[in-house]
Amino acid sequence: MRAVSPLHDPEARKELEDHLTWLWEEVRMALVALGKAREAMEALEEEDRLLGVLYASLPREGHRILKEILEEALRRLERAHARAQEVLEPAVREEA
Repeated sequence: MRAVSPLHDPEARKELEDHLTWLWEEVRMALVALGKAREAMEALEEEDRLLGVLYASLPREGHRILKEILEEALRRLERAHARAQEVLEPAVREEA
């Protein structure tokens, strides 16, 4: 006898819906962080243009901020990836 797919079980679908809501929000916040990172990169590029090649590679506050933003985006994407594997793989895996 085949096991009932989680996609056919109303309780399992409700739980999946909760996971999808969490995943959506986590990925959305990662996208927000990536947008901030892009803005920070543009600001650093402008500073580089204004400072010239000689000073462009010196550590500045903008570099620290960009690093923190990228770390946040990476953490969120890693959490979302782990949760997606944990939750979505069983839901879509073909049951024998």
